[in-house]
Amino acid sequence: MSTVWLVGRPVAHSLSPAMHNAAFAMLGLPHRYETHEVAAAELPATFDRLRREGMLGANVTIPHKEAALRLVDEASEEARRIGAVNTVARRGSRLVGDNTDRYGFRMALEESACVPSGEQVLVLGAGGAARACVLEILADNDVLVASRTLERARTLVESLRTPRGGSVRAISWDEARRLKKVGLLVNATPLGLHGEDVLAGFALRDLPLMVADLVPTAEETPLVRRARQAQHVRVMDGLLMLLHQAARSFTVWTGSEAPLRAMRAALPRPV
Repeated sequence: MSTVWLVGRPVAHSLSPAMHNAAFAMLGLPHRYETHEVAAAELPATFDRLRREGMLGANVTIPHKEAALRLVDEASEEARRIGAVNTVARRGSRLVGDNTDRYGFRMALEESACVPSGEQVLVLGAGGAARACVLEILADNDVLVASRTLERARTLVESLRTPRGGSVRAISWDEARRLKKVGLLVNATPLGLHGEDVLAGFALRDLPLMVADLVPTAEETPLVRRARQAQHVRVMDGLLMLLHQAARSFTVWTGSEAPLRAMRAALPRPV
């Protein structure tokens, strides 16, 4: 039996083990997915352990996705462009890093009918997931990136090559809170994981026409719940992005198409 770890801190809340273990069982694969809570100082030793026989690979989650890029032996073009690794596959004694955030975000937006076109988009957050989202939507939209640390938002924006058709600008969290209207709001922060309201103190007159929350929780986040109560708002739930990210990770590890129906059924609520 080979093992896959979810490496992060915290990870006890994760819904990934249920999905991946259901997928392994559906295809009769002798693998097991386990959570593995790791502090930053322990990360290099953890990656050394991933090189051992019996390890199939890993998922990497907050706060280690950007550090993971420096610890793998090889990284995909997608991972390098996003600047973060969320999927690691062991190939012999080498670790190959990939990133499925952008793929998961795109598939979830499409399934939720939340694909923006010519909109002003507000992305909250400046980590690897936020960068993946900005890369996905920037070509056709004007994007504002807000972080509680303005310098992080500026660093993300300055690292991007702006494609023709869209613009991107870093703004402070306070400036984001003063915005009156956006076409799509993307929450790429962890706010909502423990019941926080990411829009607390925001001056938006109405919710945007589209809301995408990347936070995957067993119960709906306050943002998703609020958006669903406003009947005119289309909503992308973080569970849906998690599902599609997981399916792509599954294929990276096994070379097999993920049994999406079995993985979806293992989620704690319908999406």
